[in-house]
Amino acid sequence: MSDWSANSYSAITIADDHELAAFIALAGLPGLSPGRFWSLLALGAPSQIWKRVAAGRAPRHGRAVDAARAWPAWCRTVDPGAELDRHRASNTTVLPFGHCEYPDALLDDPDPPPVIFRQGPGVLEDRVRVAIVGTRRCTRYGEGVARELGAALAQRGVDVVSGLASGIDAAAHAGAISRVPARTVAVVAGGVDIIYPKRNRGLYRQIAEHGALLSEWPLGSKPETWRFPARNRVVAALSAATVVVESGCKGGSMYTVDEALRRDRAVFAVPGSIYSPASAGTNKLISDGAHSLYDFDGLLDAVAPLSGPSVAQAELGIDSWLLEAVGWEPVALDTVVRECGRTPSEVTLEVERLIGVGALRRLGGVIERVT
Repeated sequence: MSDWSANSYSAITIADDHELAAFIALAGLPGLSPGRFWSLLALGAPSQIWKRVAAGRAPRHGRAVDAARAWPAWCRTVDPGAELDRHRASNTTVLPFGHCEYPDALLDDPDPPPVIFRQGPGVLEDRVRVAIVGTRRCTRYGEGVARELGAALAQRGVDVVSGLASGIDAAAHAGAISRVPARTVAVVAGGVDIIYPKRNRGLYRQIAEHGALLSEWPLGSKPETWRFPARNRVVAALSAATVVVESGCKGGSMYTVDEALRRDRAVFAVPGSIYSPASAGTNKLISDGAHSLYDFDGLLDAVAPLSGPSVAQAELGIDSWLLEAVGWEPVALDTVVRECGRTPSEVTLEVERLIGVGALRRLGGVIERVT
């Protein structure tokens, strides 16, 4: 299947509160990867699956020691109804795949989360988003760039996406929060109620109040190591472009880059000193072909061109080269790539920008012009 094409997953139907409670409880199973969650959901209604798992009858998954062996004992400690009440009491919205408020950018993703848990007023409508990522051990230079870029994107009406880690992530979120209205989306590796790292407590509260906190896991889920790569794929999948401000040659930022490239999304890297370990990864990315972010204008003009500062989505650029390739009939993205002669990342950037200004809309695996 082409990464441009819609995935094979169907919308998850939740019949009533009883099924929703079981669905939330299933999402919290220890060691449950997104892929395995999809496999479980194919077995039937959430309440039926919960009974099967609690009875120790979950299907085996591979030949290694199976996390499912611990599930029956864990299930005895969990009351699905109480979990539903807890999520409602904390204003945590549960968005199963296919829900009307589930992020549009993830619906056609090759590896979509079965569920998104959301806190905050930020509605994940079809609009332009840019990920800003980087090392936790950033320099003052990197922190300043991330903060200023986050603020500049938010000022243009672009949502800033990151993982709410220390360093570059926190600086990017802080920059976006400094603008009114705030435009930032934090994707976390635990439950949206788990503040990690603790030093970001104030930033967590600001984003919960003004932006959007997202997770694949229910309240109380701890940010275990295996969850960070899964989190990074969602950061990349939500975003039209990924900007790496500072990074070593290995680590979470590079995993996010891999996930962005897998989806043919544009990757930008901020150049830095050849003597700085914090810039070793970004300098290599540029050497390997990433866009060099030597100033903000190139990125800002690509995703949200304006004649002057504004917090509204850009309204210029409606006479786009892409609209001619799209025409007036629904068309698949891979068809547009073939016909317009541009790279997939260029097409993705322009599609997301035109969706943001209301010139295009996404329908399943195709896009079409808005009259």
